[in-house]
Amino acid sequence: MPSLRLPHRLALLTAAALALGAGVPSRAAVLPGIQLQDQHAAALTAASVAQRVVLLHFVFTTCSTTCPTQVRELAAVHDSLSKEARAHVRFLSVSVDPLSDTPATLAAFARRMDAQRPGWSFATGRPEQVQALVDRMQATAPGRPRSAPQDHRTSLYLFDASGELVQRFAGVPVDRPRLAAEINRLVAAKARTAP
Repeated sequence: MPSLRLPHRLALLTAAALALGAGVPSRAAVLPGIQLQDQHAAALTAASVAQRVVLLHFVFTTCSTTCPTQVRELAAVHDSLSKEARAHVRFLSVSVDPLSDTPATLAAFARRMDAQRPGWSFATGRPEQVQALVDRMQATAPGRPRSAPQDHRTSLYLFDASGELVQRFAGVPVDRPRLAAEINRLVAAKARTAP
């Protein structure tokens, strides 16, 4: 039997990595057709994150359990990245409570969590836009499309610079060394393929 070419091996590895989240599209692109606002009330679209390695996860600002812990751990990951990686990665924390989480409350949350970093957006938007992203990433339990904010999954979704979902990490606890290594690797791969 002939050996699998690299793209096929990567597809198999991606499928294995996503075993806990079967059905999440591997080529989801990060924000196709979705419009959000960041904590500065600036538009956040697919073009905003194009050609960037993106780490996506879901939060809400009134969470008193996993969200604050996860955001603080991700701040430590961000700090541990190489200077080059920080320049080419985008952290994207999307609120699952868009009716309560305005840009101003997200900005205050980022300050409280000591997560004000270049390239890190805390995002909200119209409920139907947020729900479309939540559905696409299967960020709530199946059969509960209109679940409460606290029902969201804590997964971390890592996209490469072409918009391909390459890894879904368990979000609690955050495997900080592995996540930082994967981000650095993807940024280095992007640099090698740049014209």
